[in-house]
Amino acid sequence: MIKFERNIEQDLAMKNLLISMVDMSDYLSAVLNYTGKILTPRQEKELIKILKKYRIPHEGLKYDVKILSENPYFRDIHLEEVSSPTVKYDKATIKKRTLINMNFHQPLGKYLFHHHPMGYFESDIDLPVLMEGDKVWMSPAVSEIESMRPGIKRGHGKCLTFGLGIGVLPYLWLLKDEVEEVTVVEFNQDVIDLFEIYIRPQFKTNKNLKIIHGNAFDYYNEEFLNRFDYVYVDFWESNEDGLELYTRLMEKKITLTHIDYWVEDSILSDLKYLVSSYLHAVYDDKGITDFLSATDDEMMPYAKKINRYFKKRTDLISTEDQLLGFIHGIDVLREILGQ
Repeated sequence: MIKFERNIEQDLAMKNLLISMVDMSDYLSAVLNYTGKILTPRQEKELIKILKKYRIPHEGLKYDVKILSENPYFRDIHLEEVSSPTVKYDKATIKKRTLINMNFHQPLGKYLFHHHPMGYFESDIDLPVLMEGDKVWMSPAVSEIESMRPGIKRGHGKCLTFGLGIGVLPYLWLLKDEVEEVTVVEFNQDVIDLFEIYIRPQFKTNKNLKIIHGNAFDYYNEEFLNRFDYVYVDFWESNEDGLELYTRLMEKKITLTHIDYWVEDSILSDLKYLVSSYLHAVYDDKGITDFLSATDDEMMPYAKKINRYFKKRTDLISTEDQLLGFIHGIDVLREILGQ
């Protein structure tokens, strides 16, 4: 079982972790009234004061429309003709000065505070969207494009991704000189058919794009993954459904270094909170039963994984760096989920 050396440094670290969680809650409450609304100049000043208070980067809330209009996918691929029994094209207009999330979760500082970069465009911009009933199914939204930038940048040689969507990542990969070919594993045949009919013919590249109709979990094995130079896993809708699917992958205990996962930091944010709560309970000599009883049903499977993991560890945590390593260390978090 993991143990702690109680000292002033550890006391302060535990206190700061709790403060960061409280600050996170207060910050979310403070910005709630601004998100999704058209900012007046006065409201923009108010919001900047909030960002300054929580030391969130705020050099500019104004974003250049060119991050969308000059993106190769946004520029080259037109979705107006896309139509199927379940999916229809629509146009969404983002009104100028409407405050939106420009990216997914971004950690800030060394404790548990995080934020979603926010901003607005200085002019209206029309965003193509594909609707499934009254729900947005897919769109080349700025948060989608910004959040996959690391995966786009790292792509080289033979690339693999799980999840086709409307083909944003494959297209941007194929335009790179460093990328030879792209393979996509997609579960939904209707998605593949829609892509092949309406979107693939618009790709301005002759490089090889192979689409495999199959289940990501069947292809997520070392033999298949090692056929590629870089793998980017992206078959969840967002961080909200990502943790469950990501966990199923981690349970396969594959540790290859050429694999990245879309919005991984965002997916793991709730797990980091839970690990911190567990370690705090151990530090205060509280029973693990109390920790488990305070966990809601949705997070209970992860709480049990955390307990199994730390019961096997024999570390003595004596410094803040060691403590934070267990909360933020990606290898630790992946191993916890693999229990």
